[in-house]
Amino acid sequence: MDFDKSLAVTVAAEYSNDQGDEAGLVEAFAEVCNFLADNPNSLSWRSKGNIPSVFTSSGLQILAQKYFAGYRKSDLPGNPRTVPDEIVSLAMMEAFGYAKQEVERIKIEHQLAMSAENCVGALLERYLDKELRPSGWYWCCGGFVKAVDFIRRDRQEQWLALQIKNRDNSENSSSSAIRQGTIIQKWFRTFSRTGATNWSNLPSLMQGYNLNEQGFENYVRSYISSERLRSLRDPGDILPLE
Repeated sequence: MDFDKSLAVTVAAEYSNDQGDEAGLVEAFAEVCNFLADNPNSLSWRSKGNIPSVFTSSGLQILAQKYFAGYRKSDLPGNPRTVPDEIVSLAMMEAFGYAKQEVERIKIEHQLAMSAENCVGALLERYLDKELRPSGWYWCCGGFVKAVDFIRRDRQEQWLALQIKNRDNSENSSSSAIRQGTIIQKWFRTFSRTGATNWSNLPSLMQGYNLNEQGFENYVRSYISSERLRSLRDPGDILPLE
């Protein structure tokens, strides 16, 4: 069965306003589905039943809903929702000599730091999408493409696929094995042991787009500022202003 890109575009247009930062997402969604049509094993779907097909209107509608919902969700760090383990506090006091008051402060700060850390990977993908989309790279947001974050075609119309990680230690052996024998190339932003960045070691297919740490830092500041302002209009579970 041949993939109908025009159908994918039509379906995506129903979910996109195609204005502002969403300009180009209709084309991006269609190309992501085109990639899945050529690489059906790359579709990631938890439910074994009712797996959406990129060859049908109903399947495309399910995927489009996830795609645009994934793009529009906020990646602003949120307030912690879990309760810290009190034995961790006890271990810190006994092992490092912290006073109970210090431990209480550290617990809160640790939770906030973890909340922020969990968002950095998503913010990195958003930064790359902003910089790469004008050059024909398409973000596989929505969580339904296995082990691939960005795609595009080369001059020979062959697929290029990228997997992005924030740190060199942010995956286990089973997840890294997914790339073996595939076209997927991986890049990570920072080294966990030294804290050094890895922008100077971009794979060849990511070079030439002026991607760098300063640009990423500027993007994060701008995004978080914008999301905070948006939260004033649409209050949600966000960190309070200090």
